Amino acid sequence: MVLNRRCVGKSFQTPPARKKRYTGFRIVNARITPASRLMPKSEQLPVDAATLEEWDRAPYPLRVRGRVQHYSWGSTDAIPELIGQANPKHEPFAELWLGAHPDLPAHVTIGSGEIALNRLTEAAGPVLLGERAFEQFDGVFPFLMKILSAAKPLSIQAHPNTEQAESGFARENHAGLDLDDPQRNYKDDKHKPELISAIEDFYALRGFRPLDELGRTVHNMPELSDLVPDGTLTHDRMVELYVELMQLPQLEVNRRLIPLMQRLRTANENREFGKADPEYWAIRADDEFSRDDDKDRGLFSVFFLNLVHLRPGQAIYLPAGEPHSYLEGTGVEIMANSNNVLRGGLTPKRVDVEELLSVLTFEFGKPTVLELERDRRSGTRARYVTPALEFELSRVQLNSGERDVAGGTRGVELGIVLDGKLKIDSRDGSNLDLERGQSFLIPYGIPYVMSARETATVFVGSVPS
Repeated sequence: MVLNRRCVGKSFQTPPARKKRYTGFRIVNARITPASRLMPKSEQLPVDAATLEEWDRAPYPLRVRGRVQHYSWGSTDAIPELIGQANPKHEPFAELWLGAHPDLPAHVTIGSGEIALNRLTEAAGPVLLGERAFEQFDGVFPFLMKILSAAKPLSIQAHPNTEQAESGFARENHAGLDLDDPQRNYKDDKHKPELISAIEDFYALRGFRPLDELGRTVHNMPELSDLVPDGTLTHDRMVELYVELMQLPQLEVNRRLIPLMQRLRTANENREFGKADPEYWAIRADDEFSRDDDKDRGLFSVFFLNLVHLRPGQAIYLPAGEPHSYLEGTGVEIMANSNNVLRGGLTPKRVDVEELLSVLTFEFGKPTVLELERDRRSGTRARYVTPALEFELSRVQLNSGERDVAGGTRGVELGIVLDGKLKIDSRDGSNLDLERGQSFLIPYGIPYVMSARETATVFVGSVPS
């Protein structure tokens, strides 16, 4: 193939304050990634054109350096301990991004230099992804993988489907909003189905509770019982009720939530709530997000959504329009390559209740908890089965001395070592020595062998084959 030279050499240095950016081959005006979130110029070692052309002709596995998002809800220890980075200021490390989203792309090492994964995809996408995936996903790396570690509840949120994302992104572009404008809802034109796999006890809200359960809950809450006088709810009435509560004027939100939270706090003094109780999370969220006697309307959702406790190895899948919030814990997350989040409360970030309500699917029932299923192609791999076209998440577990042999039929793979030490050998004789917290990228169609030097656990994101 002909290498895209605009992505190599000097052009890979920190760009000017504004440029044209390609998004799915459509050009939009966009502000570049803030310089504070890029490597300092003195540390950047660009991949020269000759080295990249050589890799393009004969691709091999690459070492990956993830990038950290320091959102306020992040824990201060899990990710630093994983990647071996000191955190003397106890800064929140919320997410370790392993992907090519332009908001914070990972860097990959080729030769003695580094290149951002989105730039590598632009320069050598058919080789990296394979021709079929390159065409299917419009030349964009199809998934984003993360380590997520929450010490505090995340926002009540949902993600749009493709049609909604394309429409919202175009609308905000037409309005002249920069990509980093705080009034923006849509960072790109992609949908964002996602999956999170717990690597420790993980708590989340996911989807609306069953109608009969919701009816009883609301009827038994003195502050809300007038809304469901007979304790029963139809689907349509439940939708109307949730929309009504989320759109209440702030004075009415306070009128209902102030006495509710006072009652819960009194009850908590007599019988302390635990993490299996919605009341526990409501009190924690109230402490974190309510301000100046104004209650956060996101508290209503704590009682309307299913509370899920994931044990290590369990996962939940979130399609478009599914309301959710991650409450506490650390997990491996994988999603379509998007950063579109519509929020309805419990956050200092932008809240747009109307836009959130417009994308919700309003399905009611118990959530499905996913378990790993053995991959028939490998005796050492297990995977989560979802309907997502962009991604699949697998876990590889190897005892010391054990090997995982991957044939050349797999799509592009992005992995992270959670425990242990291992070596990756590919057909051309290249190899990577990896240990806990380190990541790697396997281009499309490259056979390789993963050998454990000590008992190892690896999570691998890939395009479903």
